[in-house]
Amino acid sequence: MATASNFLDVTHEIKIDHDNVRDLFERYKAATDLNDKTTIANTLIREMAVHGDAEEVSVYNDYGALGLGDTAAHNKQEHADIKKLVYAADATRVSKPEYDDVLRRAVTAFLTHAKEEEDEQLPLIREKLSPEENDKIARAFLKARTTVPTRPHPWAPQTGGIAQRAAGLQGAFHDKVVETVEGRQFVDLKYQHPSQF
Repeated sequence: MATASNFLDVTHEIKIDHDNVRDLFERYKAATDLNDKTTIANTLIREMAVHGDAEEVSVYNDYGALGLGDTAAHNKQEHADIKKLVYAADATRVSKPEYDDVLRRAVTAFLTHAKEEEDEQLPLIREKLSPEENDKIARAFLKARTTVPTRPHPWAPQTGGIAQRAAGLQGAFHDKVVETVEGRQFVDLKYQHPSQF
């Protein structure tokens, strides 16, 4: 059981993901070596995919109780659009001339949504949740990050319920196989979630 001194804040954990995508994209734009760009792009795709699905199967399920049910539906629609763009980036080789633009569209959509969350939704969540509720949702979000797919699956269920969780487990296994077979490599993230939650 968490004590007051080690309560987690879901809004902080969400912002860590947003900040990692911002940092990774800056690193991608600064990279000149194709291998470096590929490794950073792999990490960007993974982080955007994991973040969206983790929010859908955890945080957004609590939005209704906070009076944000319509906001959750709006967010899921934006996530569906973002996933299609991230999928396009995942399906395009970094060596292709159009890749920078394909990735930029995905990251721009993700960061536009992230700013909306940070400016409008996260302050409301902090205001409405008790420290105990906030901690519980934060831990559910962090746990979800370990079980959702690591690549975009825009045609999978996005209900936040059992269908999405079941598809997510299957997708996560598939993604691990694909990443292993392809030998995908990833860069370290600048911002870290707690290792134990």
